[in-house]
Amino acid sequence: MKTLAIIAAMAITQIGFCETPSDIVDKTLKSISASKASSDVVKASEQDPKFYTLKENVRVSIQEVPEVSAPDLSMITVSPSKGLGDALVAIEKIVNIAEKVWNMVVSNKPSVNVDSKYAVALPMGVSSPSQLSNWSKPKSYLLSFYFENLYGMDVINVSYKVTYVYGGNYNGKGKYLAAVWAIPVSIDVMWGFSFNMQAYVPDATVVNVGTTQNPIAALQLKVSWSASSVLKQIDGTGVYYIQGDGYFEELASPFRAKKTNLDNIKLN
Repeated sequence: MKTLAIIAAMAITQIGFCETPSDIVDKTLKSISASKASSDVVKASEQDPKFYTLKENVRVSIQEVPEVSAPDLSMITVSPSKGLGDALVAIEKIVNIAEKVWNMVVSNKPSVNVDSKYAVALPMGVSSPSQLSNWSKPKSYLLSFYFENLYGMDVINVSYKVTYVYGGNYNGKGKYLAAVWAIPVSIDVMWGFSFNMQAYVPDATVVNVGTTQNPIAALQLKVSWSASSVLKQIDGTGVYYIQGDGYFEELASPFRAKKTNLDNIKLN
């Protein structure tokens, strides 16, 4: 009966009334993880609750890694932003005209076509990164985390990569961002557990941190996840700041306290 009560409580938490983009992300993750558990999983959880209970503490690592494959920017074409006319480009107004929200992992598996989902931070009026020049080689950061049960066993291991191309300029002006990806690399989830992950780039975080004459694009990439069993669910969000001159920083981690380093973050 306790197990059924927990499942019911998890289902109730999925009901919400706000429909902001952030709420949509959270609701999507939780609705996926609240899918009905099989009777075998419920029975196993009742017989060995310590095995199927996740610890709150999670081991995590983040490191810069070499990126061997560069995206073909000529293949990336998105609809030009509206408001200034198709022929007019405003280099100081920076927008994301690609993806804003995309699934990374759904029910323990990489989302379909996840490698075609990306964000950009380009001048308003531009329809493709190929209209800019002097792009850098891509930068990549590998993020890994490990969930343990009450026995101290790793039951969920996940790694994903944040990759981006930076430094592109428009007619010699500005430093912009293209092909900002968040892609799962490895997913190892034991039977009886569930993991889901989603990426989100809020429009309000796509900004110019340079000047009107020499803009520097910046955005925040948020990666939200939900790890669960019948007996325990843990949700979290990591926030990554990416700048058009290549600067990268983890602004917020759901796993550990971290002081933001403002020295390299340019403010207008």
